[in-house]
Amino acid sequence: LQKARSNNIIDSGLVDVFATSYFFEGMLLFKPQHKGRAFTILQHPVRRAESLYHSRDSSLEGLELSGYLESPNYIDNWVVRSLTNDKRGNLTEDHFLVAKGILAQKFLVGIAEYFEETIKRLETYYEWSEANNEGCVTNYLEKQRAEEEETPRTIERGSYEWELVTGKDKFDLMLYYYALELFAKQGSTMFHRPYVDKAGKPIDFAELKRKEMLKKKLLDSLFGP
Repeated sequence: LQKARSNNIIDSGLVDVFATSYFFEGMLLFKPQHKGRAFTILQHPVRRAESLYHSRDSSLEGLELSGYLESPNYIDNWVVRSLTNDKRGNLTEDHFLVAKGILAQKFLVGIAEYFEETIKRLETYYEWSEANNEGCVTNYLEKQRAEEEETPRTIERGSYEWELVTGKDKFDLMLYYYALELFAKQGSTMFHRPYVDKAGKPIDFAELKRKEMLKKKLLDSLFGP
């Protein structure tokens, strides 16, 4: 990112899209006259932790999942930390509220569990299309589905590891639930799609909020506010 900034990459006209896990640093590439729009594809924190564990460095090969999650190599609440530019140290409710505001105001929100719908929205919003109708997107989606089916689920809901991740990543978990709401709302306001879930059933936001609050109370009771 530093090299891209020093080379004035945004004004070069060579780049249409760039990807980074460092939102704040990436934002510094832009100047006031630039009209960029960020998008993100968020994953449930537990599933993200699984992916990180399976792709961990070879030096950590001997670690069990719980050991990896407890190690200094695992950075908790990475999404909130990236959005608030607070990579280390304790987070508070204020960090979460700032992250919520940035996500709502700056991002087109995608959800990994709704990957095909997310890709359709990106294509529509950015007016992306394949040259000569080559079918690359279709092939990629089919590959993603196959990989998803083959990926082992090593963290079961309610297990010690599940509670460990949701406890360590409680702010990212809260942000993920908020992102689900944004995903549904953007679907309606930006893409004229109804508020429905994967099965096509209407989403009850009041019930979603109630579950989020219950989850937060449970986490607070287990690990403190």
